[in-house]
Amino acid sequence: MRFLLCLLAMLLCAGTAFADPDEGTSETTSVNVSKKELFDRARDALKTALETGDRDRADQAFDYLKSHVKEGAPLTRFEEYLINMELKNFGNAIEIYADLRRSLLDSTYKPEWENRITAQDALSFYLYRGLFPFTVNTADSLCARVDSSDISDEYKELYRLLLYSEIAIAWRKVVFHGYPVYWQEVKDTTSAGMFLDRGKSFVKAHPTSPYVKFLGEQTIPFVERVMIPLREFRVDPFKHKYYTGGFGVYLYKWLGFLGGDVTDYVDDKMGSSFMGEVNTRFWRISLGLFWAYGIVSAPKELPTWYSEENESEDESMGLTLGFTVFDSRFLRVEPFLGVSETDYMAMDAISNTEFLLGSNVDVRLLASRPKKLRDVSFVLDLRLKYMLQIGSVSDRATFGDEDEKTVGALRHTFALGLGFEIW
Repeated sequence: MRFLLCLLAMLLCAGTAFADPDEGTSETTSVNVSKKELFDRARDALKTALETGDRDRADQAFDYLKSHVKEGAPLTRFEEYLINMELKNFGNAIEIYADLRRSLLDSTYKPEWENRITAQDALSFYLYRGLFPFTVNTADSLCARVDSSDISDEYKELYRLLLYSEIAIAWRKVVFHGYPVYWQEVKDTTSAGMFLDRGKSFVKAHPTSPYVKFLGEQTIPFVERVMIPLREFRVDPFKHKYYTGGFGVYLYKWLGFLGGDVTDYVDDKMGSSFMGEVNTRFWRISLGLFWAYGIVSAPKELPTWYSEENESEDESMGLTLGFTVFDSRFLRVEPFLGVSETDYMAMDAISNTEFLLGSNVDVRLLASRPKKLRDVSFVLDLRLKYMLQIGSVSDRATFGDEDEKTVGALRHTFALGLGFEIW
């Protein structure tokens, strides 16, 4: 007798497991069983049915949850996708998954969002099993289930493509003045490469697909902008550095001579030459500051106060603006313009502002190999420099005139230097 009573109770519970309290078979059920409890029972029953392969029971529980979503039944869209995958409704599953991915990747897509309740229970743990960490191998195993089905090749290709996009593309969040800011980034280059190859094939093979527009106009170009430099980096790890910025310090020995009208009044000879220079570079543009001494400019007709024992090298200081016209692993060519001023030490005269022009040719002797894009390299440069300073100088005593006289002066500099550069 007790056994029959227990059996009757079990049958009663099974019959009312998914009944809405407002539509219950008895007044007692409506009063004692809440909607939350019915939803929990449905999720537990769905999990058990999926585990045991009871398709009818799983469909019944799944349909019940879907029909009561607006009433608070916990069932997310991603769970819908996973449940359809478990039930081998691959067409429905891929459509849901594709819509979810599109909502993240297509900036023009504005779906109508539903406020859905999430639940962390036995069903959610069962559905998400094996998805973490989500890797290329995980994606391939999901695709293998779909590939063995009879759904269209278009859906099979789309599914694999979007799975790779989930691995390759991430959203980074930064809080700016109290507001969250999101932007896309490529987080996995292996899957990104697979995504690019398959994405281009999919766009070409299925031009009428509703997903082609955002894939071809947004997602694929974004990944390509990131991946092209990465692929080039694998071939030439220095290529991304060409025509980019840096900071360098250079020391030179040099030879030079004077030209122009000033040579009618002075003799020039080389002393103990030296030049120091610092350069900072932004992309192709460089800004340099130099200081040099070396040429001794001695008056041809020595004034009475002049002493050869006190001969000193002329000193020049200048500012240059350069532009890199050619750059490669071992060679960089950089013409420049600028202004300078020269102190004629032996004549006790200072030039007017000089205009200068010239060119640097840098040979990279050594460079540390970058390990990743935008990594810093340390470089030892051999620099060849030619510089022409065009100006004038005024001096009464040297030029033999009662009034101060101004004559034109050219200064030619040929320098060889070593530099250390952060590239």
